[in-house]
Amino acid sequence: MAGKIFNKKIFFIILFGFILRMVFVLYLKPAFYFDDEHEYWKMVENFLQGRGLIVGENLKAYRPPLYPLFLVLFAKFGIGLKGIRISQCLISTASIYLVYCLGKRIYNKKVGILAAGISSIYPFFIFYSGFLLTETLFVFLVAWCVLSFIKLTEKNVLPFYGFVSGGVCGLAGLCRPTMELFFPFCVLFVLCTKQEMKNKLKKMAFAIAGFILVLSMWVIRNYIVLGKFVPGTTMGGAVFWEGNNPYSQGGPCRYFPEGVWQIEESKRDAVFYSLTFDCIKKDPHRFTLLLWKKFIRFWNVVPNASEYSGTLYNVISVLSFGLLIPFFVLGMFVPVRNCKTGFLIGIIAFFTIFHMIFIASIRYRIAIEPFVILFASAGFLWLVDSIKGKINI
Repeated sequence: MAGKIFNKKIFFIILFGFILRMVFVLYLKPAFYFDDEHEYWKMVENFLQGRGLIVGENLKAYRPPLYPLFLVLFAKFGIGLKGIRISQCLISTASIYLVYCLGKRIYNKKVGILAAGISSIYPFFIFYSGFLLTETLFVFLVAWCVLSFIKLTEKNVLPFYGFVSGGVCGLAGLCRPTMELFFPFCVLFVLCTKQEMKNKLKKMAFAIAGFILVLSMWVIRNYIVLGKFVPGTTMGGAVFWEGNNPYSQGGPCRYFPEGVWQIEESKRDAVFYSLTFDCIKKDPHRFTLLLWKKFIRFWNVVPNASEYSGTLYNVISVLSFGLLIPFFVLGMFVPVRNCKTGFLIGIIAFFTIFHMIFIASIRYRIAIEPFVILFASAGFLWLVDSIKGKINI
């Protein structure tokens, strides 16, 4: 009986979340709102016109391929902006269910239900479902990746399932290369769990195989096009420069040395890294200050961008993410602590450190916010149970 009640609850939570997302996307104008949207659509147009999955002739591997290919599927069948936005509402809604599954698997059904409920009305998840950006698809893939690796560590799961876990992580990496760098930690997580060593090694081997297989076509394509091993993109150096150049404040900074974009793409990334390391060597103190600034930008409770810094945006952000923060901190230190919660802490720490080094924005935090919500839900329910216990309710 209890199981049926919980199933009804999660059904209505998911349905309500989908309705909220649909209301938002149908309210939007049939136009692009972000510069990145224009670049992704340019890739779609180039692909359909036979030029390949490129932004431009000197930007052939600048953007990761998965999201543009996702858009190509719609463009190929004449489905426009509204249809794409609706599909992203469905993906964002599916992420609510993944959050529920994570909460139930790591803690219990109560945590899963609460975390799913928060995710269904969480403004940032609703907001990004309306734009042609990687965020919605990436959140889904990251949550699925974490859930699949947590499932992989369970003793009754066959080693072959590791192929799925590795493959999903590879897909997440093709959506945003940050997850390619996190993959070794996923494998290490499997190694550190309590299972027979032979079984763990098999699971790790399948996970590595799945990861490599998914990435292989993109790597081969890049080698043919650029004559160089590029597992991710050629954007990393430019982003590193943006986050650490002499005029940077830790966020997007469109100052670039003259002539650098005319350098051959296969060599330009290394030039950007070299220029950035030179800046850091000349003023290491500024680099240290930027690390702190980027930490603040990443975890800011109000939007950093000036165009989203009005009263309404600030209030919405404070009353959503801001309210989660104290319970999130409580949830990390008080309730259930095991290798699974350690894995969640690991991905949160990894994304934080990565963006402190490169470039930071609350937009890049969105991928780990399902886990922030999980910890906050666990912390809140622990606090409620503790208060009930003390006053004997």
